[in-house]
Amino acid sequence: MITLLKHEVVQTRAMLGLVGLVALLVTAVGALFAATGWPALAPFGLVLVVAAAFGLVPAAQIVLAVAYWRSGYGRMGHLTHTFPVRGSTIYWAKTVWAWAVSLLGVALSVGLVLAASPLLARGLGTDRGDLFRPLREGWALLAEMAPVWGIAAAAAALVVLVLIWPVQYFFAASVGSQAPLNRLGVGGPVIVWFGVYFVTQVLTFVSFAAVPFAVGSDGERLAIVRFDLFAEMMAGTSAEVMPIGFLPSLLLITVVCIGWTVHSWNRRVSLV
Repeated sequence: MITLLKHEVVQTRAMLGLVGLVALLVTAVGALFAATGWPALAPFGLVLVVAAAFGLVPAAQIVLAVAYWRSGYGRMGHLTHTFPVRGSTIYWAKTVWAWAVSLLGVALSVGLVLAASPLLARGLGTDRGDLFRPLREGWALLAEMAPVWGIAAAAAALVVLVLIWPVQYFFAASVGSQAPLNRLGVGGPVIVWFGVYFVTQVLTFVSFAAVPFAVGSDGERLAIVRFDLFAEMMAGTSAEVMPIGFLPSLLLITVVCIGWTVHSWNRRVSLV
């Protein structure tokens, strides 16, 4: 596994480095634009900084998905599948590396925003402390209203949401490269990914009704409250709650994608 992880680092470091460099340059340009305070240029600079921060992780994950497909099912596929290990081991090495890059990308995104904050504050005519005041106040309110286990669960849910995307990308690349879809080239993975996206949306909607609970206000504290999706739809109102039904469906889809992809690597690989 260590050898395979080293191979993944060497194979993808150039592309990932390019993604990180582009994000850094876009953030720098955006911060400089924002620092001018000019009515037309400053808002555009803020948009650039936000785009770089939020686009870094998705861009890195897509780059890894392309590398996954090329090394597993493209021109390099025949070499990859001659490694003297089970296909599932190769898959897990790629997945662990993708997860590590995703988490590192989140940290880097936060770092880019923090680094650009002095110039952003200057452009907005405020100081750096006031720039993050809404976040501090929101965190203080959350800590006051939510129990410790609720904050930990929310943090874990955010991590899961970041990590499921590589799993779905890799699933699409593997299943889309099985016969007969492998005859379509890169079109096979694209078709499978759209299929996964559609199924995810359907199951998420169904799970809102199947799991009638949400995070909402219960007096002065956040708690798990009842949530009736169809009653809300019939009333034409929008409850100020966060349904939690999507979490079981996403976890189920992720587990199925991992199991199916492992099976594909071990028994269904077709490069012809």
